[in-house]
Amino acid sequence: MDIPSVKGYGNFDVEPFEAYLSRWPRETYPYFPVCLIEHWVYRHWQDFSAYWIAAGALEWSYKQLPFTNEEVATICTFKKMMETMKFWGDELFRDRLRQKSWLADYMLREGTTPVPILVFENGANFPHPFGNNGETMCTPYQLIEGHMRTSYLWGMHRESHVALKSKHQVWVASCNVP
Repeated sequence: MDIPSVKGYGNFDVEPFEAYLSRWPRETYPYFPVCLIEHWVYRHWQDFSAYWIAAGALEWSYKQLPFTNEEVATICTFKKMMETMKFWGDELFRDRLRQKSWLADYMLREGTTPVPILVFENGANFPHPFGNNGETMCTPYQLIEGHMRTSYLWGMHRESHVALKSKHQVWVASCNVP
């Protein structure tokens, strides 16, 4: 594999992101967004290296697009995870401790996510690396990274939260292979 491992991943002495980024093979993957290197590859190295590389993530194309709240509501994942995420979004308005987390505080105040979430577009023909028995990705958008951020957006939308922005930046991944 030509993607470097995150040194110290899972330990208290994990290398700083800047050090990891300096080892990223930019000549091989110049189009891979730095934001995704940090928030997907680096922060979720174990899953990324074990599942997403084999699923072709390094060959996908990525674009950042504004999604309306209605478009964010069309993002999906596995049924059990959808139920959990609905719970997280509802708890955002019921649980004081949850509201005091840095992420909830930011989103409730700013009305959007601190960094874009990542979805895969039109994945009906692509097996999900975590799927059972060849389960494919959902359409129109399969959530890949940003489960808590997405659940909070859903909850804020359901609650008509006053600070909720009308659009949110989202990374959209796609694959041109049929």
